Amino acid sequence: GAVSPDGKYVNFSTTVGEDSDNLYMLDIESGDVTTVSEPERRASQGGITWKDDSTGFYFVSNMEREYQAIQYYDVESGFTSMIASDDQADMGSLRLCGADDRYLAWTRNVGGYSVIHVEDRVEDTMLDVPELPEGAYGLSCNEEDPRIVIGVNGWRTPGSFVTWDLDTGEVHDTFIAPMAGLDPERLVRPEDVRITARDGVELQGLLYLPDDASYTGEGLPPVVFFVHGGPTSQSRPTFDANTQYLVDQGFAVFEPNVRGSTGFGHTYVTLDDRENRLESIADLVDMLDWLREDGRVDADRAAVVGGSYGGYAVNAAVANFPGNFAAGVSLFGVADWVTALEVASPGLKASDRIEYGDITEDYWREYYTENSPIRQADQIDVPMLYSHGARDPRIDIYETEVMVRTIRENGVRADYIRFLDEGHGWRKLSNQLFYARAQAEFLADVLDMDIGE
Repeated sequence: GAVSPDGKYVNFSTTVGEDSDNLYMLDIESGDVTTVSEPERRASQGGITWKDDSTGFYFVSNMEREYQAIQYYDVESGFTSMIASDDQADMGSLRLCGADDRYLAWTRNVGGYSVIHVEDRVEDTMLDVPELPEGAYGLSCNEEDPRIVIGVNGWRTPGSFVTWDLDTGEVHDTFIAPMAGLDPERLVRPEDVRITARDGVELQGLLYLPDDASYTGEGLPPVVFFVHGGPTSQSRPTFDANTQYLVDQGFAVFEPNVRGSTGFGHTYVTLDDRENRLESIADLVDMLDWLREDGRVDADRAAVVGGSYGGYAVNAAVANFPGNFAAGVSLFGVADWVTALEVASPGLKASDRIEYGDITEDYWREYYTENSPIRQADQIDVPMLYSHGARDPRIDIYETEVMVRTIRENGVRADYIRFLDEGHGWRKLSNQLFYARAQAEFLADVLDMDIGE
């Protein structure tokens, strides 16, 4: 994780599940290992930043709390103290900047948007933050000067760097990402949406609405759900070419962070574990119901799209909750949990046992035999688009092909794109462009839309 400036200590971690780890400190000379954080209830640690004199380090952790907070570990005493916390947001991107570690900088994750904070440790004050492009931030600085570089990935900023001089307050655009001919004014800002699920859990998502120049049809625009993979991940307002492309074609796009997503506290990320898997899929239906009541999109013309684990969510949503989504698009998605859990790497299997259960046990084998989409495909009655790379090392292509055959045998439309030269996702630009257009055409057809080129 990090090395102390004097070269005496090395931090390292051991992974616990998909979202957590334990944190340790190794004394290189003696070989002694000190446990920094190994809580009984799993927690997430990171962002290790040593003081210049090697007497201790700052890090972010949610041990014994819901959200990640700024902590400080003192090497001599072995004591950990709280520096900054928020009961509603994770801290991250922690850095010490300037001579004598004058500035401590970090970010907060608020509904996916990064908010930056900088403490002047000499004056014991918080700096006024200049206006910055919206998005997710990464911070970088050193101990020699007071400048901090902020990497920005935002809905209108596909990778730029801003330099902020903490002494003078001056801000400079160090690098502005080229837009390849795109007009940034046509890009759409997502709205942070909060929704209450049927069991009272607060859900969150990002809603992109097309403007009048993009959607010219009658009535309300159709909506496309983009479900992230993981499942321990978070849809954030970063630059997404596929999302902006569909919005510019006139579709509304909704990126749901169902239970099990990161960024909303420790409890939230555990709510889909093991037998609770389908409750996260039910969240998609509750979110669609909210959008119907909200009245800004046509919820009767809704499709659900996702890749990898998100592809599983698509299969599960249309099979287990019929009558809600009008179509589904599954990219290299999990269809057979028995196979997916069996062929996982040793590292993935270790985390899978926490997230899904131990597939070597009879109970879980029977559970996933019954609850895998591959054995529910005959329940799917809406048009589907499937795609898979023939070289996929993570999810066997046969799972997708069984889904396609079964659905077609039942007389339901199941389009299929098989990439011979791809693995788990599309890496080649030509394939990305081909697929984006094919997906848009499919969605336009099944959701009754007219789109441009």
